[in-house]
Parts: sequence; structure tokens; C-alpha cells
Amino acid sequence: MVERVSRFAVRDGADHKTLDPTKTEAAVEDSAFRLPVWNWLGLWALVWFGIPVVVHTLIHGFSGWQFALAFFLAINLMICIWEISLWHRIDDIRRWFQMPKGTGDRPRGNLYTTPVSLREFASTKLWARTWLGYAYWDDGYADPKSFGWAADVGNGFVTLIPSILFLVGMTFPIFSAPVLGIIGLLVFYQKFYGTSLYFFQYLYNRRYENRPLKGVISIVGGTNGLWFIFPALGLYVSIRLILDGNYHIFGS
Repeated sequence: MVERVSRFAVRDGADHKTLDPTKTEAAVEDSAFRLPVWNWLGLWALVWFGIPVVVHTLIHGFSGWQFALAFFLAINLMICIWEISLWHRIDDIRRWFQMPKGTGDRPRGNLYTTPVSLREFASTKLWARTWLGYAYWDDGYADPKSFGWAADVGNGFVTLIPSILFLVGMTFPIFSAPVLGIIGLLVFYQKFYGTSLYFFQYLYNRRYENRPLKGVISIVGGTNGLWFIFPALGLYVSIRLILDGNYHIFGS
């Protein structure tokens, strides 16, 4: 079947102009409202962290446990989207990783200062650039056969909905306290255990070799370290919810 691209004639007085719809769509995208990626991330934090903390404080009073876990879950929700992008765009990431910098369609520039539209912010292709950068520190993220790739993709698909349920459930009792505790126990243990295995394979396979030590400590250790500390807090809170049978730990 031969596809036909329709063209539209626009009358302006006596003149006629022929418009290509593909160019028109591009012009609309170019004129879309744009912000640097880090600004969009700030708005994300406002919606998924700031608002839940304010609402919880207004209803139940301030809770340090709710504050800490809301902070972590807001981050994890964003990471889940990144991890789904890791699965969806692995062919692009692998191709880019094998290209010399500045060649082909390999992304250029700093991702987080790049102005993007809301539509682009929600795209999997944008977040594939995050994994291209991280693949420098762990080339397993350009290889779908690696443990790191599989573990993060699994986290993206498995923990997205439970994370939202726990985030909301800390303020609004959509489940009994023990049930929410069981959900949290499953989610936070998965994160803690998966991160432990990730660090083990990273060190065992010596993926840190030929990379700056400061970067390995700050980027690999620092970012993944969050998935040790906050899941450990989440495990404690979840156990308390189960054993206490109430929401008093959140000030409820």
C-alpha cells in the first residue's frame, strides 16, 4: 500500500500556500512551552513529595517517618519511569554506547539543563540518556544480559503501583495498617535486597576498574546508597504497622 501525505492549501488574499502536515507538527512542537529538565524534576518533586507532606501535616500533624518515606518514594516513582525507559530503549542505549562521542544520533550536551516540553519530559527516549551516562560507570546498563539491567527493569515494573499505594496510604487509610505494612514489607525488602546484590556483582565483576574513584564513590555508591538507607527505614515502619495494627507511627 502506498501512503499518501495530504497537503492543505491555505488562501491568504490572492496567494495560495501549500503546507506539509509533518512540518506543521514540527512547528507546533518547536513552539511548545519548555523548561530545563531539572525544572521539570522540581515540579515532579512538588507534586509527589511536597503536596503529600503538606496534606499529611494538615490532617495528622508532621511525621518524620512520613516525610522521609515520601521523599524516597517520590524519587523511586521517577526512577521507575527511567527504568521502564531502560527496558524500552535498550537498543538505543546500546547503539549510543558503542558510538564515539559526537557521532551519529548519540545525544549531546547536559541532559538536565536541556530545555524540553512536557511531552518530551514524559518520553522514554529522554530518560534513555540517563542510562547512557550511567553506562560509563557500569557498562552492564548497555547490556540486557547483565544483572543490573534486569534488576532495575524489574524494579520499574514491579514497584511503581505499590509505591503509589504506600505513599497515599500513609495519609489516607485505604487499607488496614497491617495490610499497608505487608505491602511496604514486600516493596522495601525487594529494594534493599536488590541493591545488595547489585553492589555485590558490581564489586565482584570489578566494574569500577579504569574509572575515577571519586566518581565511583559519589555516583555509583552515593545514588545506590539511597536504596540501602531508605528501604531500611521503610522495613522498620512496615513492621511497626503490622505489629502495632494502627497508624500511630505516622501520627494518625
